[in-house]
Amino acid sequence: METKTSGSSLSKALNMLNHVCTSPVPLRFAELVDLSELPKATAHRQLNTLLEHGLVRFDEHKQAYYPGYGLLALAHRTWANLDIRDIAAEPMRDLWSSTQETIHLAVLDGSDVIYIDKLESPKSLRLYSAVGKKGPVYCTGVGKAMLAFLPDDKQQAVIDTQAFFRHTEHTLTSSEALKANLELIRTTGISLDLEEHEIGIKCAAAPIFNSRNEAVAAISVTAPAFRTNDDVYEEMKVQVKQAADTISKRLGACE
Repeated sequence: METKTSGSSLSKALNMLNHVCTSPVPLRFAELVDLSELPKATAHRQLNTLLEHGLVRFDEHKQAYYPGYGLLALAHRTWANLDIRDIAAEPMRDLWSSTQETIHLAVLDGSDVIYIDKLESPKSLRLYSAVGKKGPVYCTGVGKAMLAFLPDDKQQAVIDTQAFFRHTEHTLTSSEALKANLELIRTTGISLDLEEHEIGIKCAAAPIFNSRNEAVAAISVTAPAFRTNDDVYEEMKVQVKQAADTISKRLGACE
């Protein structure tokens, strides 16, 4: 009769898997029995189930158990099916609550930016952006935030497609000026739109990274220039970077 531990078969298997995955060294069967406090027959049965599903693997030479390659496949499918809007929802709300300004979440769509989520400021503010609407990469905070962290060849390919239309007197209108700005963004981790796309509108944005440290999205806080003195703008930069870092960690990005 099994008396060492209680609980469902699933909980026992998950507990066993956790021991295998979190141990700093590969574990032998006897060590897993001791850690799990399961009878040998039960531990053997649980390990066999995990082996069948590829969640653990057994090294015959070392007589030890390792995390299985099936975990990688599960992780890949999980990340692929995650909606970044769901992952970003809480940090976006927190950023909106602390700034009371408009918050954007955007991704690259070819050579454009597409806004996939937006929280409107409770204060009066009329903006170009809307969920589902596309915008230029070279003169938006979110666009430059992602563009700055693309591999050099992909970055150049996107830059080559830009029209560099002068939206305002502050718009960057050459690839040279844009590249210099992108270098600064790579250094600071913050992308600024200083009335480059819409006159009277300032924005601070930061890239969001996935588990492969690719900039897959960007988040921004946008406000009218008259509400963003130097102190306010500096605080916006800090807050948007913190929000981006939180989302990136949830996507599995490395420190």
